[in-house]
Amino acid sequence: MGRLFWKLFAALFLALISTVITVGNIVQWELHQKHAHMQQTPSQTSSLSASSRSTTSLNSQKPPGYVHSPSELNYVELLLNFPFWALMFCLVTSTIFAGILAWSISHPIKLLLEHLKTAADGNLLVRVSPKITVSHDEFAELGAAFDLMALRLNSMIKSQSNMLHHVSHELRSPLARIQMAVGLVMQNPKKMQSSLQRVELEAVRMEKMIAELLEIFRLESGMQKLQKTDLDLKSLLSSIVGDVQFEKQDARIRLDMPDNLILIYGQLELLQRAIENVVRNAVKYGPVLGVVAIELQRSERTGEVIIEVQDQGSGVEQQELEQIFKPFIRGRSASQIDGHGIGLAMTKHIIEAHGGYVKASNLSPIGFMVRIHLPLTTSSAG
Repeated sequence: MGRLFWKLFAALFLALISTVITVGNIVQWELHQKHAHMQQTPSQTSSLSASSRSTTSLNSQKPPGYVHSPSELNYVELLLNFPFWALMFCLVTSTIFAGILAWSISHPIKLLLEHLKTAADGNLLVRVSPKITVSHDEFAELGAAFDLMALRLNSMIKSQSNMLHHVSHELRSPLARIQMAVGLVMQNPKKMQSSLQRVELEAVRMEKMIAELLEIFRLESGMQKLQKTDLDLKSLLSSIVGDVQFEKQDARIRLDMPDNLILIYGQLELLQRAIENVVRNAVKYGPVLGVVAIELQRSERTGEVIIEVQDQGSGVEQQELEQIFKPFIRGRSASQIDGHGIGLAMTKHIIEAHGGYVKASNLSPIGFMVRIHLPLTTSSAG
């Protein structure tokens, strides 16, 4: 038992005892007064004289000038004559109820303190809610919140550890190629031009990857403050398709959009990057002569806009559908294609920062689709 238990126990015990004794004496005083009033007889005069003599004797023990009231004399007598069995009953019941209440408050706090110390030592898999959920009160909710916090912290730490592992792996490869290019120049100065081009290429890749990682970190931590404005989604999609087809002339992209104006509320640069990552992936991982279909839908029922990007590639394995939206996670079918696995992770964070979400699915019999859900503005939804 901790100090909090005994503090609560003592406070509750004294409160119960004093309350019971006071109420009991008040009740007896009222009964005595009522009984005395109902039994007024001629012998009352003699009793009053006897009472006066007892009063005189009591007054002799008080300081000069002290005056007793009749209610004070009767209350003192009743307090001294309080039944012993009633006093014992008050003590026992007060002990039981004060102990139960003090334990019900101090025990969950003690459990939380123990598990907090365990979590502080690095064990974030501790669970306190099964031990205090039986109370079905705020302590149970506090235990569930503590378990959720520990679970999320453990997930974040594990995710950061995996990210550091992947970052070190991804940076090691271009650094190794840069070292090889420098070594070739030292062995054969005639290859300086080609080696410098390789060094520049790898430096650009590293710079791009680091910039994307910093962008994801800012989005995850909430440091990125969005500068939102009303955007014409149809114009944004047309611009993205035009840029992709300009860079890759043989890309076959079909864009299907409704006739009416569709407005969304967001930051232009971020949304353009998020959607463009999906479109470029569809072009990159689809077959050479395959068609990338982009369809823009508007849902009046849910008040959102849906962008579907479909390709005719082989897709990903079922267990990889959720994993591909994490940094440096790529499907097995994409392992032979140049890339870092950051694009879809950035898309996910950007879309979620705008109040939407993104999902991926395999098509039957062949193909892959990414669906982006974004909320409509009030004017578009109306």
